[in-house]
Amino acid sequence: MRPLRPPRARGGAGAVPCELTIEALAPGGAGVAHVEREGRRRTVFVPGAATGDVLSAVVDFSPRPARGRVLRVLSASPDRRDAADIPCRHLAACGACDFMHLTRAAQEEAHRAFVRGSLPAPLAHHSPSTVAAPSSTGYRTRARLHVVAKRGRVACGMHALGTREPVLVDACVVLDPRLDAARAALPALLEGASGDGEAHIALGRAQSGERAPVLTLDWRGEPLPAAVFARLDAAIARGSLAGAAIASPGARAAAKLGQATPVARGADGEPLDLALGGFAQAHEDTNLALATAVTRAVEALLAQASCPGDGRALTELYAGSGNLTVLLARLAPGLLALEAHGPACDALRANLARRGLRARVVQGDADAHKWSPATRVAVLDPPRTGARAAAASLAKSAVTGIVMVSCDPPTLGRDLALLAPRFELTELTTFEMFPETSHVETLAVLRRRRPGREPPRGDTGPR
Repeated sequence: MRPLRPPRARGGAGAVPCELTIEALAPGGAGVAHVEREGRRRTVFVPGAATGDVLSAVVDFSPRPARGRVLRVLSASPDRRDAADIPCRHLAACGACDFMHLTRAAQEEAHRAFVRGSLPAPLAHHSPSTVAAPSSTGYRTRARLHVVAKRGRVACGMHALGTREPVLVDACVVLDPRLDAARAALPALLEGASGDGEAHIALGRAQSGERAPVLTLDWRGEPLPAAVFARLDAAIARGSLAGAAIASPGARAAAKLGQATPVARGADGEPLDLALGGFAQAHEDTNLALATAVTRAVEALLAQASCPGDGRALTELYAGSGNLTVLLARLAPGLLALEAHGPACDALRANLARRGLRARVVQGDADAHKWSPATRVAVLDPPRTGARAAAASLAKSAVTGIVMVSCDPPTLGRDLALLAPRFELTELTTFEMFPETSHVETLAVLRRRRPGREPPRGDTGPR
């Protein structure tokens, strides 16, 4: 099942009031209920619900599955936070933190349930452990914002629940305070603009060496006036921004101001340059825990394959700008790091060179990768779409150990189903990379099955 992000139930002929009992949470965060409707049992997805809630809701039965919107909580689940414990007063309107109404324990259990429910039948007996986040507010070091400028007014924010419109907030409690200051300043910086766009804010490094926000703006509509660029230059001079990259209609390339490169804190504690628009984990502390666990698993698998420290035996797919590579290259110098995005490859090479580390960085498509007979351990950190083709080819390769990082339980389950006939799952851990949301990061470690230890025959697809 793909993650489902139901919009608000709309009014009209299909919308009716109902009393709903929430039975579970679905991947994507919505509560699941069932009601009888015209002699049929209908599934209803309800955002903002908790397992065990009894709700008064309005339900739109025109889509399938039906969509519900909470009107009132009639009986609150023990998983639901007390209103006084919710750190954000904009929760009802904003669609970003879709699990903030749940206790931390309930969030973690829901994440484990998403992963368990996605496992293929041969692996269904596994239950993941959890690495909790040390903080659930002020942690996000990157965010995407929607910007709308019309009739002399600029609105900027996360998407409002169930819409594509920005929700206006006085503060975002999950953002790093430096990013929240940049978010709040953006409407004034863009004064005089007309159109709309997507803004990405992340931490970078200012001329002073201090970490400061970087703005990447993909603008649609009328060209931005010169006054906008002047205000951005002034913000960079003050140090409230490290830099900006502005893509405007008609421009051949993005205009870059100041230090426009986002810079994460690497898993080794050193600065990690990112490709413009490239990927980095949002919670730097949880990312450190994840990268450490990946490295530990790779070290054990290389030792089991009798090739400790041998870079020829290690291949990393979807290497990005080097989040994991900077640790793996210390463990196995000369490993192969494959990445499809050219700018990310450039950033990866620069990050390795700055550290004096060595890896064979190759720009290429992971789906088309041909496995060398010398490769014994594979590391994969694919995007949300997963690694279907890579998993299928791994099952036929000589690889004896796999370390897979996933940000999407359904595609993880699909890919594990391809590997289950040849590999056994030895470790399964969820990492709270996005606390207060339904998103979960998962680490799966697999080892090739010994002869005679094949799984039971039958369905290998996700349950």
